[in-house]
Amino acid sequence: MIYGSRNKGFIKDFWDRLSLNRIKLQFLPVIVLLVPFALFLATSLSLLFGKSTEQFALVHEYSVIKGKSFFSIAIIFLAPMLEELGWRGYGVDSLRSYFNLFKTSLLFAIIWALWHLPLFFINGYYHHELWNISIVYVINFFISVLPVTILINWIYYKNNRSISAAILLHFMFNLFSTLFQTEQFTKCLLTILLFIISVIVVIRDKDFFFYSSPQSSRGKLGIK
Repeated sequence: MIYGSRNKGFIKDFWDRLSLNRIKLQFLPVIVLLVPFALFLATSLSLLFGKSTEQFALVHEYSVIKGKSFFSIAIIFLAPMLEELGWRGYGVDSLRSYFNLFKTSLLFAIIWALWHLPLFFINGYYHHELWNISIVYVINFFISVLPVTILINWIYYKNNRSISAAILLHFMFNLFSTLFQTEQFTKCLLTILLFIISVIVVIRDKDFFFYSSPQSSRGKLGIK
C-alpha cells in the first residue's frame, strides 16, 4: 500500500521512521520498564487474593502455541515487528489523518481486537486456550487491547512517529505475557492497571490526545 502510492516522500518517511535514532532517550525507560513494572505490581496484588507466589517464576517453556516452543518464540519476536510495520507504519497514521489521537486509538483498538479474532479458532493457540478456560478471560483479552493501543500510540507519536519504538513496546507486551507463570486472574488485574496508567497518560497529555490537529498527519501520509 505504501509503495502503491508511488509517493517518494511517503515511502522515504516510512523507512525514516524505522530508524532507532527517533527514539528519545527519556522515553526509553518507559518503553523497557512499563510492562514488567505493571506485571510485577499486578502479580503482587494477586497474592492478596490468595494466588500463588509461583507466578514470579519463569515458565518452563514458551507456549503461544501449545507444544510448539520454536514457533512460540518466533511469534513472540516476529509478531511485533511484522504487525507494527503495518499498524504504525500505515494504519494508525491513516486514521490519525482524519481523527484526533484519542478517537484514532479507540477505532484502532476495535480493528486490532478483530484482527486477533481468528486466533480463538486455532486449536492449541493461546487465544483458543482462553476460550476453553473461561469467557471472562476472553473478554479481558479484548478489553486489554484498548489501554495497550493507547500506550503504544502515545509512545509512537511522542517519539517522532518511531515505528521502532512501537515495535519495542509491543515486544515487551508479548514477551512478558508469556515469560512468567502468570495466572489469568492476574492478567485481569494487569488490564486494570494498564487502564489506570493509560487514563493518567491521557489526562496528563489531554491536549495531545484531544486537540492536536490531524491535519499535520495528512501531509506526511501524502493525503490531500
